Amino acid sequence: MVAAKKSRYTLVKGKYWIHNPDKPRQGPQPDGDTVAFIPDSLDVVRQLRKISGRPADIHGGRINVRYEGIDALETHFQGAHQELKFALAARDRNLALLGFKNVRFFADLPNVVQSVDQNPLLGYVLANGIEANGRLLGLVYAGAPGHDDGERVFIDTAMLDQSVNAKLVAAGLAYVEPYDSMPMSLVKHLRDVVHKVRRANEGFFPHESVTTEKAALIQKIEDAQALVMWPKLFRRLATFLDEGHVGIAQFDEWIRDDPVHRDDTLRLPDGEKGNMHDTFTIDGDKLQLRFHPEDLLITPDPTPVPN
Repeated sequence: MVAAKKSRYTLVKGKYWIHNPDKPRQGPQPDGDTVAFIPDSLDVVRQLRKISGRPADIHGGRINVRYEGIDALETHFQGAHQELKFALAARDRNLALLGFKNVRFFADLPNVVQSVDQNPLLGYVLANGIEANGRLLGLVYAGAPGHDDGERVFIDTAMLDQSVNAKLVAAGLAYVEPYDSMPMSLVKHLRDVVHKVRRANEGFFPHESVTTEKAALIQKIEDAQALVMWPKLFRRLATFLDEGHVGIAQFDEWIRDDPVHRDDTLRLPDGEKGNMHDTFTIDGDKLQLRFHPEDLLITPDPTPVPN
């Protein structure tokens, strides 16, 4: 008798929500790898595993979904953004894949949806759990699922390829950023997808500014905002520069000062244990990567130790 395949994924049915018709200027701000979601059952969400110990961050019956395994360029992060051509392209492709049409943004609030043909829209998340920021972590799909709400679902590579997550990677509009909470079979498949995109020079990859072969000069936030680079590293740079630092000579030291929120634990491509500070080099104010982001395996934030 063959044992049934086990899965860590749970199907969560609901609707994607990108527009607040009552107070549109106070509406959500979707981007290339995050969207607000209205689950049919909040109990299904609350029963998901808490990967870093934090419960689901639910407000008004909604929770933000963090797309597992990928990282798109930032459209807005603490007042900063990355190269907008590709950041907005990822956002727009994401919303189109979810089924939204004729999405318009406020001219003076360019990340807030002013109008859209239909909202909310039916969809579902194959959820891996609740991540460190209280968001629903998983693979994202439009339309009606073929499984029941709360059902455990085994995901093969064909099903992964149908996710919005994988489609954004295949379009060259998102990095693969694998965490060790994701099954290795799916991690390896996403790596294969992004390696193919890199070889074909598609999407933003021909325009990358900080790579294993190219270094970029970064002295102020405006320099960083003009670059196509790994968003996880950009977010740390943006926070560092926002604290008043000029140049990045002290960036490595700053990263190491916080082993939870900055200097994430990870596995290097050779399998050795490392940290975020092992992924880049700094020469003066020039930043260069040591590895492609997809070839790392990041450990989620640890569960806080009770006082």
